[in-house]
Amino acid sequence: MSRVCLESSRVDVVRPVYPRYTNRYGTLYGGRLAWWVLESGAMAAMRVSRGYVVLGSIDYLFILSPVHVGEFLYIYSWVIGSTRHTLDVLSYAEARGLGGGARPVSLSVQTYVSVDDRVRPREHGVEVDACSLEAHPLLGVHEKWLEERQRLIEGSRGLRDDVERLEVPYRVETYTMVLPDSTFSLPRVLDATKFFYIIDEVGALAAMRATGSPVVTASFDAAVFVSPAFVGDLLRVEAGVTGVGRTSLEVLLKVVAENPLEDRVNTMAQLYMVLVSIGLDGRPAPPKRRPVVPEHLQREYEERRAIRQARRRHVEELLELVRGLVPS
Repeated sequence: MSRVCLESSRVDVVRPVYPRYTNRYGTLYGGRLAWWVLESGAMAAMRVSRGYVVLGSIDYLFILSPVHVGEFLYIYSWVIGSTRHTLDVLSYAEARGLGGGARPVSLSVQTYVSVDDRVRPREHGVEVDACSLEAHPLLGVHEKWLEERQRLIEGSRGLRDDVERLEVPYRVETYTMVLPDSTFSLPRVLDATKFFYIIDEVGALAAMRATGSPVVTASFDAAVFVSPAFVGDLLRVEAGVTGVGRTSLEVLLKVVAENPLEDRVNTMAQLYMVLVSIGLDGRPAPPKRRPVVPEHLQREYEERRAIRQARRRHVEELLELVRGLVPS
């Protein structure tokens, strides 16, 4: 077992925000933000484990502030803990303009599973520890996430084999094929970066059809990835509206991987995302049409919204700690 200092695991990524990455309001797409954050996190996990990794689970990913065209997105990722087959990564992103100054954009924790080239769990032989007082609190973030992750895993049992279609209002469905350009470290496996880019588009499509208004992504809920998808698979991506606020709405997403040649069908993941209706001035505004959802779905949405609000407060409390660990 080799010991790695948490501080030395940091990976820094800088991305310029070109117009092709932004929406009609000149702000970065939520799916593109998730892509870059997970790309950075995967690189940190790969460096420490010295091998292939796949995304196993992710905590809530809140978009705390929009990123504008012409700005630079700085992403910092640390491996903050490990178990025998997994590595937990904390990723923090901030936006910087040419005039200087930094603005927090997101902070998220992800779990990567160390695997071999056949996507089987592999013991990485690494123990992560903090080598400074400043970084020590991140070990506590890892321990808390272990508890949250276990609850997520228990709640996802049986999901892999549940390939039935969603029964939700305003449901949309689309198919896409997993091509080689959808992979990253493993040449045959759909990478999580492309996965979030796909679901962001489909979730926005469901929200726009339901409201008749433009929308932007506000957050993705925590999720477990119960099965991979491979090059050549067909992805069935479903989305539907499950709750409505004054300017926001919640969308449930489900992704099923199908391979007709191998007679294989399994669910990859199921998760919620939140989008916000936008007015002509680019600010949150009530939608043109308020979607109607069944009362029981709205009640469940209110419960999840309270949990999101608590999780967001927790993220905001962590910001000061994490910002103290990045270069100015």
